[in-house]
Amino acid sequence: MASSALSQDVSFKFDDTADFSKFKTYKWVPFKNEAPIDNLTDQQIKAAVDAALAQKGLTKVNRDSTADLLIDYQSSELRNEKFPKVPTSDEKPWTI
Repeated sequence: MASSALSQDVSFKFDDTADFSKFKTYKWVPFKNEAPIDNLTDQQIKAAVDAALAQKGLTKVNRDSTADLLIDYQSSELRNEKFPKVPTSDEKPWTI
């Protein structure tokens, strides 16, 4: 029987006094991530955010353009894996 445990904690910050209906454009800006993730996951996260912002009517502009919103994300991953060595039949790990 195999099992795994996954947990996810999402937090975000925004100005709750801002009128987001006035924002029309956004662009991705580089954010120094202490624990960068792989390119595939990065692309998937950005594609999901792009789709959500497009549904809200925002348009993504290129890095050289001026944008109403500058966005990026930060992630972290903690892995705690322990794999004990299993002795082979010719090893005698219990001999004294």
